[in-house]
Amino acid sequence: MYHGAGRIVLEERPDPVAGPGELVVRVRACGLCGSDLMQWYQDPRAPVVLGHEPVGEVVEAGAGATVAVGARVFVHHHVPCMTCALCRAGRHTLCATFRSSRIDPGGLAERIRVPAENARLDVLEVPEHVSDAAATLIEPLGCVIRGQRWAGVGPGSRVVVVGAGAMGLLEIAAALAAGAARVVAIDPREDRRALAEGAGAVVRDDDDPEAVAAALGGPAHQVFVCTHAPAAIAGALHLAGPAGVVQLFAPPAPGAIVGLDLGAVFFREVTIQSTYSAGPLDTRDALALIAAGAIDAEAIVSHRLPLAEVAEAFRLARSGEAVKVVVEP
Repeated sequence: MYHGAGRIVLEERPDPVAGPGELVVRVRACGLCGSDLMQWYQDPRAPVVLGHEPVGEVVEAGAGATVAVGARVFVHHHVPCMTCALCRAGRHTLCATFRSSRIDPGGLAERIRVPAENARLDVLEVPEHVSDAAATLIEPLGCVIRGQRWAGVGPGSRVVVVGAGAMGLLEIAAALAAGAARVVAIDPREDRRALAEGAGAVVRDDDDPEAVAAALGGPAHQVFVCTHAPAAIAGALHLAGPAGVVQLFAPPAPGAIVGLDLGAVFFREVTIQSTYSAGPLDTRDALALIAAGAIDAEAIVSHRLPLAEVAEAFRLARSGEAVKVVVEP
């Protein structure tokens, strides 16, 4: 239970019960997301059970549920209605139903209740050869896939990734899996650059536009900013080539003002995008890539801790010592 101001406490709750069409899932693993660490985002919701990247085993299925007891599954935290105008336009994460639906109480728990709509639309059985740790990356990889699809990443793309944390590493892997010709990753930390290089990127510790273009073999088609640092966001605009896309993946706090040299991009017709979460089509694509071995998701997981050590898990994630932390109840 997150009580605000960074305080995490273990609490006992009654075991959830499955209603019609619902599931109760015993959580085997749940990843920590950067959004779990954002106090400006989580404190107004506290007290709340965090965690939205769970993988587990179905231990109870309500009447009419289509997933059997014993199945090992990925559970998506939110699902859209699939019928509103936004959903029909492919903007599933903006759907009002998506914003209001959620697992109960949250992934950092021994057991969770999965509402009927979530169970019907976005509970996916995990193949036996995919580990629990790898399966926790389905949701974040789905977020990346959604953003890259919108940004137009495909065969021949020249891609820049700013920030080589867990999401940046997934951006690299997804772009290469989509056929990108070359990916340049920018990060000031030597250890993160080493990880990015291992993932297949050309690495740099600065965002000099000419040097980045030279490393790419031409102007960037897509730039993915996986940090909320204002200087990195501002610098990213200068990396995109003509008709390029700069996609903001990590939000600054509301009210934070970032100075952007918009005049420098006007004549290049650069598009600035933001992207939020993933829909049920994206999670299926993510699972398919992981299951096929096209993306080694488990390689991104740096730390695994039991639920009893969840406070330490958050400390590791906040400190930057960890790349990706998975809690294993």
